[in-house]
Amino acid sequence: MRRRHIASIRLTRQLANHLVGEPQEHKQLWTSVYERMLPLVFGVGYFLDEHRRLLLERDLGHIRPRSRIGYHVRTTGGITNQERKILKNLDAPLRLQYFYMYCFIVQVLLRKLRPSSRTGAVEKFLRGWSNQPACSEDIAFLLILGGTGQIAKLLACPMYSDRRRYLLAYRTHMSPHTSKCWRRHWKDAGVVSPALLDDIPCTQIGITQLDQIWVPLIAHMMEPGARNFTEQERIRYDELKMSKKFINEVMGYDILRGRAADGGESDDEHEP
Repeated sequence: MRRRHIASIRLTRQLANHLVGEPQEHKQLWTSVYERMLPLVFGVGYFLDEHRRLLLERDLGHIRPRSRIGYHVRTTGGITNQERKILKNLDAPLRLQYFYMYCFIVQVLLRKLRPSSRTGAVEKFLRGWSNQPACSEDIAFLLILGGTGQIAKLLACPMYSDRRRYLLAYRTHMSPHTSKCWRRHWKDAGVVSPALLDDIPCTQIGITQLDQIWVPLIAHMMEPGARNFTEQERIRYDELKMSKKFINEVMGYDILRGRAADGGESDDEHEP
């Protein structure tokens, strides 16, 4: 609980900085945004932590012929039924707000892990940038195994190249094949049993693919005939699916003011 709270504070600070700038520049607005987002980020952290716990319980600790299998991480389908149980533990009036906060966090991650479209091929080469944005599998890996703590650390990296290196390093450090400190990183992910840690080099671990985390559950709960949300909430949900401006719904007003849905100045903003 304490670790999740600290991680939530750090991530909320990064998100507030992304939206309104450093707190010294717009102190009152920054504080308002921070205080509004903090409890929602904490709820997102709980959801991701529980999602990770369910995946690890599914994949670790099973008796298998170890000589036939090695460490491997792959993407898998959603766990909608289990996610429904997680959602029931969150405050009912805020369940959609938690989800919209999650959507905004993913938007910011995607933005921060893609090169600027204004940067030419030569400049990208000189800077050592990849021409392609980070793949969804790597982002899902960070979301599920790293949770809000690792998201905050990645967003704290000031440069695009630093963020890409951090993402690669995180995945590398989790692998028994490429890291000497993999046990420590898996302990940070919640695997504390020595027996389960010993199992990791011989295990295939499934990470829910990015578009199957939380989104299908809410879509199912919004279907006609379902009694989870009001008609007004369904209408607003359909509008947000089109506009993608989830953070406006979280804040309760148009904080974007013409900016892109992920909080940037424009879709072609030159990200550092």
